[in-house]
Amino acid sequence: MIRYLSLMLLLSLVSCGKGSSSQNETTKADYFFAGQSDKIITLNEEKHVPMNFIGQNLSMTFDISTQKFIGHSKITFNLVEAGRPYFELQGTLKNISIDGVSVSATTISDPDGQKQSYKSLKEVVSAKDFHTAEFDYELPAERMTFTGGGVRFLTDMTDLSGKFFEYWGPCGFEGDQFEMNLSMSVKNSTSAHTLRTNGTISENGPTEWQVSFPDYFSKSSFYIHLTNQSLPSTKLTYKGLKGDIPIEIYGLTQTLVDGAVADITGLFKELEADYGPYPHTKFLAYMNDRSGGMEYVGATITARGSLDHELLHSWFARSMIPADGRSGWIDEAMASWRDYGYTRATTTLSRTATNLANYSIFRKTTPSNSYVDGRALFAELDHEFKGIGGLKTVMKALHTEYNKRVITNEDFWSFLKSYSQMNLDAFEERYALGRSATNTEAAKSAVTTSDSQPSKHPTVLTREEILRLR
Repeated sequence: MIRYLSLMLLLSLVSCGKGSSSQNETTKADYFFAGQSDKIITLNEEKHVPMNFIGQNLSMTFDISTQKFIGHSKITFNLVEAGRPYFELQGTLKNISIDGVSVSATTISDPDGQKQSYKSLKEVVSAKDFHTAEFDYELPAERMTFTGGGVRFLTDMTDLSGKFFEYWGPCGFEGDQFEMNLSMSVKNSTSAHTLRTNGTISENGPTEWQVSFPDYFSKSSFYIHLTNQSLPSTKLTYKGLKGDIPIEIYGLTQTLVDGAVADITGLFKELEADYGPYPHTKFLAYMNDRSGGMEYVGATITARGSLDHELLHSWFARSMIPADGRSGWIDEAMASWRDYGYTRATTTLSRTATNLANYSIFRKTTPSNSYVDGRALFAELDHEFKGIGGLKTVMKALHTEYNKRVITNEDFWSFLKSYSQMNLDAFEERYALGRSATNTEAAKSAVTTSDSQPSKHPTVLTREEILRLR
């Protein structure tokens, strides 16, 4: 998705005073992420409006001598309605300004009891015009490890507990895509460091890097691993359908790396054949000796047994991006359906109603039943679609439509109904929204969902694993 103007152009416009209400109409954006208006929070008659990130210049500095982290952010944004802009960051803000004017911030919570907290800037700004927010921030000491004369830092995300980039840097909601330019530096280091990331790296010196991330990234996308730990690594190139794909496999041991290298070419061949060209510029895999980990855009932390599951997420999850926790079931159902051989159901609409998407708009976590109930739904849809090539054919078309775009649960069903020209309301109501279909004859013999096959999706990393992986 092209966000109308590049980040640097937007920053130059704002710095020239074109973030004011008198700016030219041609500098206004008319794109806002899905559900932005629904996420306006009103407290004491004040509107708190989610920031629509256009782009961000972010710097991260690690000082080894003081064992301190300092972050600095400059965000170009706009709002769908006038109000106090808010965003996510699990850290402490300092020296805040909006459009060059000093402001303060407060912490607010979502109104639905999801236990999500946000930073709200204490200044009402105009709607749709471009604005700039700038501030320093600090992170808790446990978010990094200072050791051996250096630092270890890893964005260990997980959708199972809703832990995304807000633990390390400012961001909006998962449906908000934005360009980011990152500067990283290590001061007073006495050891060598390696930076691995799914962005494009330029080295300014042995301890200084510039990283650019494209404008289709969102809070669940960014993979950043800075470490002074020496880790085995193998690089190779896969000749993909649209050109060469650079691949790096690294891990805790050479055995883990070798196992992944043995599998990766066959997996790329299979998935490109089924769902089209690999949608990213490279692939990076950090191999763990247990299944704990996560998928990112063109990157993963995973074990060998889950590598295929995580690579599939390069198409479904990190190219076709879920808008929120209500939409996260789609890609997990898809990956889980593939994990167990793309099973086709023999009967439909005979299971108990299951809720995959009928949740708060502020939900961040993927529903835990996405794997079992989700793949059961996909097996039934495959049965329904057998006359048009099956669900795999439909999902390939869906990915083509939503490549590098955000998708909601509503988008998913709308596409399936349009593509198939079938009435799928009973499936959507019963198995996505959890509503009993009393008018469906098959529902009279409803059975509970039971499946002893677990998901291949990596489990949440433990604290001990995170420290070891850094």
